[in-house]
Amino acid sequence: MAHNLEIINGRASFAYANGRPGWHGLGQAIPPGMEHSETVAELAGLNRRVVLTPLYTMVDGEPVAVPEKFATAYEDNGFVLGVVGSRYTVVQNVAAFNAIDRWLTDGRVRYETAGALDEGRKVFILVRIDEDFTIAGTDPVTPYALVTNSHDGSSGLGVKLVSTRVVCANTLNVALREKGERIGIRHTASAEANIESAAKALGLVARQQLATMQRFEQLAQMNAEQELVEQVIDLVAPDPATITIDLTDRQRNRAARRHESFMTMLQHAKELPTIVSAGGLDNRWGLFNAASEWMEWVDPTKSTQILERRMVGSLEGSVFDARQRVYDLIAGA
Repeated sequence: MAHNLEIINGRASFAYANGRPGWHGLGQAIPPGMEHSETVAELAGLNRRVVLTPLYTMVDGEPVAVPEKFATAYEDNGFVLGVVGSRYTVVQNVAAFNAIDRWLTDGRVRYETAGALDEGRKVFILVRIDEDFTIAGTDPVTPYALVTNSHDGSSGLGVKLVSTRVVCANTLNVALREKGERIGIRHTASAEANIESAAKALGLVARQQLATMQRFEQLAQMNAEQELVEQVIDLVAPDPATITIDLTDRQRNRAARRHESFMTMLQHAKELPTIVSAGGLDNRWGLFNAASEWMEWVDPTKSTQILERRMVGSLEGSVFDARQRVYDLIAGA
């Protein structure tokens, strides 16, 4: 399952607000007016305790404790989540929720999604910050604060401002790969106290997010010259007649299909709502959005049109990397 959500007795460990469960359609809705940690943790299945248990191995048929090593496990059923060292301190999910509750007091922040992945080994909590940005006058961007935790020793706690709505493993990956600083907290005795420090640092991260949105707005105010458009075409779907390396007939036909499709997309981009909201193709933000939409959803050489596969491709791998190269070109030109 691409979503990788923890499933317990047929129930997904995932909760969502605003009637938006995500592409997978799983999870429990957070009732309006009930956006506090106890309710969200229960709905998302994140109120289970994780404990450290001694780790043993068999020597000559007898159990022998493994020094300096412990297993992390669910307290209710003993399911093992990972193996950690003696300095590791379990940070319960409710501790992260308690810190977020303190963020909620200013009225700008509310829970958006929360869930457990990989049988409970990784946890995410996403809160929406009521400071939406608008790019090019009509293109809205919603900032979220993402809190991550793990119980398998693979990572500590993390706090990061993102623009991706996290609903599964793939969207979590793309959120973590967004540009911007991630505040990390190690699983040590001082971890819970440091969560409060991370909450205070959120203001700094929010200012970084604002700077990112301002860069996007700058792109929306910059003309997309014909020379830049041609550079984007050469990067995304070059005309096979301009490709200098030897191509097989199959490769040449594939390149021709991609080039023709992308050129058609650019010709009709002014009619597309996503490009209209970005201010059209005459600015660099609109050009970036047009290239991104084609790579993610239009490219005719993709092997499948299944929504789930398309979404995974847009969040990681070749499409993600190609989209970043287009952004770097447009922003640096």
